[in-house]
Amino acid sequence: MKRYFALSFPYLYALLIVCLLVWGKSRSNVADALPGDLPQETLCPVCMMQVEVTETALQGQRGGKKYYFCSEHCRNEFASSEQAPADKSGAQLDLVCNMEVGREIGLRLDGGTYYFCTTICRDRFAGNSARYLMLSCPVCRVEDQFRPALASFETSWQGRKYNFCTVEHREAFRGDPAGYFLHSMWGIPAWLYYSSIAMVLLLSFGVIERTEKKSGGKNARINSESPRINLLSIGWLGPLLKWPGTRLAAQSIAVVFFGLVITAGLFGNQLPGKNIAPLLTWTIWWGGLILLVAYAGKAWCYVCPWDAISDWAVGLRLWGKKKENLSLGLKWPRWMRNIWPATALFVLLTWVELGFGVTMNPRATAWLGLAMLVLAFTCIFIFDRKSFCRYGCLVGRISGLYALFSPVEVRARERDICRDCSTRSCYHGNAQGEGCPTFEYPGRMSQNTYCTMCMECVKTCEPDNIALNLRPWGADLANHHLARRDEAYLALIMLSLTVFHGLTMTPSWSVIVEGISAALAVGETLAFSIGMGAVMVAPAAVYAVLVWFSKLVSGPSEVGYHDYFVRYAYALLPIALFYHLAHNLEHLLMEGQKIIPLLSDPLGRGWDLLGTEGVTFAPLTNLSTLWIIQVVLVMTGHVFSLWSARRTAGALFEDTGAARRSQLPMLVAMILFSLLSLWLLKQPMQMRSSMM
Repeated sequence: MKRYFALSFPYLYALLIVCLLVWGKSRSNVADALPGDLPQETLCPVCMMQVEVTETALQGQRGGKKYYFCSEHCRNEFASSEQAPADKSGAQLDLVCNMEVGREIGLRLDGGTYYFCTTICRDRFAGNSARYLMLSCPVCRVEDQFRPALASFETSWQGRKYNFCTVEHREAFRGDPAGYFLHSMWGIPAWLYYSSIAMVLLLSFGVIERTEKKSGGKNARINSESPRINLLSIGWLGPLLKWPGTRLAAQSIAVVFFGLVITAGLFGNQLPGKNIAPLLTWTIWWGGLILLVAYAGKAWCYVCPWDAISDWAVGLRLWGKKKENLSLGLKWPRWMRNIWPATALFVLLTWVELGFGVTMNPRATAWLGLAMLVLAFTCIFIFDRKSFCRYGCLVGRISGLYALFSPVEVRARERDICRDCSTRSCYHGNAQGEGCPTFEYPGRMSQNTYCTMCMECVKTCEPDNIALNLRPWGADLANHHLARRDEAYLALIMLSLTVFHGLTMTPSWSVIVEGISAALAVGETLAFSIGMGAVMVAPAAVYAVLVWFSKLVSGPSEVGYHDYFVRYAYALLPIALFYHLAHNLEHLLMEGQKIIPLLSDPLGRGWDLLGTEGVTFAPLTNLSTLWIIQVVLVMTGHVFSLWSARRTAGALFEDTGAARRSQLPMLVAMILFSLLSLWLLKQPMQMRSSMM
């Protein structure tokens, strides 16, 4: 029963997350303002004159909110003016942090109801509602004095009207509206942060210690005999995957969206809030990719548009086995038969993405997409098979390491059948399909890293000996698979750069960059680069020192420092993966819904193709629920890293005592990295605009 619980755990875990989301959206926390919270003064909505809020003041209502007027003339003019348009969605604007929110947390005040991202913003609003209700220029944020000219200059953006103190400020706002809506997304509250730290320590020294005692000190491992379910045993699925049209249809959809990103990025409105390219690329695709890997392994490679376009071009056909192949078929250089090229591209992309604001630049986003296409296109025309996919594609290598944790695998059903096979068509290809594009032989394949799940082996295997298995989470990490130095360093870099992504969104990062710039008398770009390099090196340095301690305390053995360093690095992958998920879910759940209006007007040209242009939707969750989900994810990553480290120690040492001692410094490393993840979640994340 326990074995099959491990098999079903990923899906029970997903159900738990969905239940948390539903629970969070179903809660209502709308309070009534106290008498002392009422503003003493407000503005007449017609002439913008300050009026005193009293029971005898002239009043009117519209859209469920109460307004005060300076005279009967203004009240009559307001009453006869065009009614406010009906709210077509559940989205509301938090007047404190400018974030779009749902209706879960609110405050009833003077006949109206205002909604907020958290009780933090609600309490701030209640404590000084006059400040947030006072009309102010979005550019200079003048709030403490009334300017009669404020009513003279106005413009609309995304269905809301804004007033400005000067025509210059109005034009500046029109040039880049999103730039004037910086806000901070609150991090997890202090009580949850410190409770989570206690939970990390409890899991590290309590639950794991108890597990050790129950196992009698044995170094148990999940292996190839762990429970699997072969999805190809479902009668219709095998023929569907063998039919070439299946992959063509999936790739075509991906190519259409890729083309949309390129077209919108190059030829659309360059305001990021008006253009679909940044949101579709950096929030929906990049954010969703990590979630896809966690549940479907290398499924992205199956639909990859870069691979599809280059493959169609080199083979001069859209499906089936290539009759013509325009590739030169050269061997990938021996000195580059590793993943260092992909690692270098990953570091370069991160530097460009975060250092030059590419995520906010539609045209730069499109050019990056085209650059990846050029790399894939060039390599497939020069080198044998799909060498770029194996060695050079940064997306494939990142997803490949994370896929070691995935609950999906492509494997040979029975190794004995593979040993007796004389044709090895799964590797070489035959009339039914191509040989493995990444030079993998299923008969010996024991990990997901380099398999692209293209399903060519399903088509070409004569004895029908290929399985598409569901398996427990982390099965590859539990096995004594072939460990490589380049993969170990990429795992450390993935952990460092995932942390770096989160750090750059906190107020601390701007302070760090300014400090480096002032101390070294260098420009902002160089200071950013130095800071990025330090963040990349610091976790690896801490890890290297703790590995040295691990070797020291384990006692004399034939296991060298290099083996320690490489082996234990894989155990850090769950921490990196689940923090990555926690960070990306913040964007997906809070901003992903904005794709709906952009699909109606992807180029920002004023179209309304689907009837959703101008419609706003509330985030898919509220911050209080998001915090709980993020903490659950970090805890899950920590536990799986501890579990992986224990099995790594069991693979390195036959002596139980040496294995146990070697884990202690690694336990410290995992606690430190998990606490760093929690600290990042505690920081307020600075978002350029909640309306993007």
